Amino acid sequence: MTERDTAVVNQARRLRLAILNRHGYESDARVPDGGGANAIEDAARLATVTAHWGIVSELPILGGIVVIAKRGMRIALRWYINPIVEQQNAFNDAVVRSLYELQAENDRLRASIAAQEPPGNVE
Repeated sequence: MTERDTAVVNQARRLRLAILNRHGYESDARVPDGGGANAIEDAARLATVTAHWGIVSELPILGGIVVIAKRGMRIALRWYINPIVEQQNAFNDAVVRSLYELQAENDRLRASIAAQEPPGNVE
């Protein structure tokens, strides 16, 4: 492994630890799955991205002004953001479809292999 590869691996490790810590996990914790029946269902559930999440402010006095300013900025940038979100959603949908097709192909191949193996053949 080159010095650059080692640096990339170390940076990825630091990013993972920072993300885990930000969400309240210890550095060696296993992050729970998304709650779906399998990983593909989790991906399908997360595939739709929205650019219109709620806007709030933690500021006690100027919070209302901040929220109005953010809403105005969102409306002003809608023409720019919405096409990007639509492209991302189209890509995510294509990936999820591909995952389902790969799973179906894998299941078909496993069934084909199982049908070819003689019964009682244990290695």
